[in-house]
Amino acid sequence: MKRKKKPEEHADEGWLLPYSDMMTLLLALFIVMFAMAKADSGKIDELSNEFNVILSGQSSGGNGGILPAHPKQSKHKSKQKEKDEKKELTNDEEKIQAAGESIKDELTKSGHSEDIDVDLEQDGLRIAIKSGLLFSPGSSDIPSSVEGIVKKIADSLKELDNDLIIAGYTDNVPNQTAQFDSNWELSAARAISVMEFLVKHHGISEDRVSIQAYGEFKPKVPNNNDENRAKNRRVEIFIIKKNIK
Repeated sequence: MKRKKKPEEHADEGWLLPYSDMMTLLLALFIVMFAMAKADSGKIDELSNEFNVILSGQSSGGNGGILPAHPKQSKHKSKQKEKDEKKELTNDEEKIQAAGESIKDELTKSGHSEDIDVDLEQDGLRIAIKSGLLFSPGSSDIPSSVEGIVKKIADSLKELDNDLIIAGYTDNVPNQTAQFDSNWELSAARAISVMEFLVKHHGISEDRVSIQAYGEFKPKVPNNNDENRAKNRRVEIFIIKKNIK
């Protein structure tokens, strides 16, 4: 009897699946390496999107793979929102800067240009007024002779709805009045006087204002002569920008 031929054996094709996965990963690796070698941000974004598509197993533009949506896609969704926030912040900067310039102009017209500094900073607008313009030595009472000046400041601030910080500062000469035990107390009392004047007499909303007191401990310049000490005796009104993060 003739011996039956064994059926022809076929090669095991189970290796094809891991081989295909490996080739896919290698392709993805080369795409990433190519993207990192290029300075063109547009190409990098495109290749990164394709990389996301390859690993997610979906057609271009699809989400739901093993990777989350590409960050660029998320940014596109909130692009308009970011523009609106930037525009609002820019408008806010313009408003507080206009208020500062108005205050500076009013005091300059009154002959007090040397008694005020207005600076736009990262977090807001700082208005520094020398204490010698607002108060008698050792006193925290605003004289009637300068109430008109404070009123002009208040009129400019009323146009804003930003929060305000009013801070008092002194020089390093020890306080020698019976009313206050320290420069720290004097600086606090002066900040409170300005705050109360703005709130009670000129309509600045109470929930917008807070005070700080530093005494002699935050000098603008060294307390080494009379001119510098006069600069350090001051009250600052800080207008806080909106949307500070």
